[in-house]
Amino acid sequence: MTVVHVLEPFASGVTTAVITITKQLPKIKHIVIHGSRMWVDEAANVRNKFPPGVEFIAWPFADREINLIKDVRALGSLIRLLKPYQKLPETVIHLHSSKAGFLGRLACRLLGISRVIYTPHCAAFIRTDIGSLKRRLFRFLERVGGWFGGTVVGCGKSEAEIYAPLGRKTLYVCNGVALTPIRKAPFPRLVSFVGIAGTQKDPALFNEIASVFDADCVPFCWVGEGPLGDTLKSKNCTITGWVDKQQVDSYLAETLVYLSTSAWEGLPFGVLEAMNGSCALLLRDVPGNRDLVNPGENGYIFKDAREGAELLGRMLQDQAKTIAMGAKSRNMVETDYSVEKMGEGYGTIYTALAVSS
Repeated sequence: MTVVHVLEPFASGVTTAVITITKQLPKIKHIVIHGSRMWVDEAANVRNKFPPGVEFIAWPFADREINLIKDVRALGSLIRLLKPYQKLPETVIHLHSSKAGFLGRLACRLLGISRVIYTPHCAAFIRTDIGSLKRRLFRFLERVGGWFGGTVVGCGKSEAEIYAPLGRKTLYVCNGVALTPIRKAPFPRLVSFVGIAGTQKDPALFNEIASVFDADCVPFCWVGEGPLGDTLKSKNCTITGWVDKQQVDSYLAETLVYLSTSAWEGLPFGVLEAMNGSCALLLRDVPGNRDLVNPGENGYIFKDAREGAELLGRMLQDQAKTIAMGAKSRNMVETDYSVEKMGEGYGTIYTALAVSS
């Protein structure tokens, strides 16, 4: 069996998901067609994160934003790249992210390829950094893309639920992380987040919550950096810059509460890694985040800065209960969000499609 993965961004959670799939399904031949959008790394370094044997093909003209001229060129180049798999038996096309989902489904329809699945990794039409007119356009394009065929496979339950009203068959396979030994500090104190300090993650809201608390008593830590890093200016807030995986794990070991202020999500790997690190969760109430919290058991969901600060104060006040919530987060990852379960889910879908025609 061959799976051809098509993705426009070669970065962030989209690429993490594809890397995980290729590692968990080594008996399948994987081909990765990718764009040139990379945020913190070069293409060669990203390719080195994949297991041996994965083949890579550059996708010319692929770009995140809508641009009619570029998009027509990207469609033409994708048709040429997918044509060799037009009649290849037991070949599945797996499209990742919105741009690949639209152009890829159109290309497959034109080529007569029917074994197609599409994972959005966070719907473009739930972004809050764009106007309502553009969100309606993105929703319309998703509906049109569905007319071209394929099955939507969300990266979590709430993502699948978002796409169900658009009239296409929807399934979901939850993102997963590799379980690591528990190395929790006996008395964790940090309130942390790991990720890019950009619009989606809303560091200004993180800073607003941090500013409510005494700078000498509650340390906040943003692990990473980004274009909006200068909004993290509260006296009790530290921004680390980019660090390696071992250092991230060290910060999570010292974290009592993992605070995510993200404005939109698919099923965030950062939160899953925090759960793997036995962190209690305090997450903004958006799709994706909602899937990962059982309120009162492993954390809470909040709607705004006032509610977030209030809930965080409660969690800091009863540290024993909050540490127990972190242990519950770890149990949830072990049960529902492991890389093994993620690989098994996609493997089942690939096999069913490969033998269906």
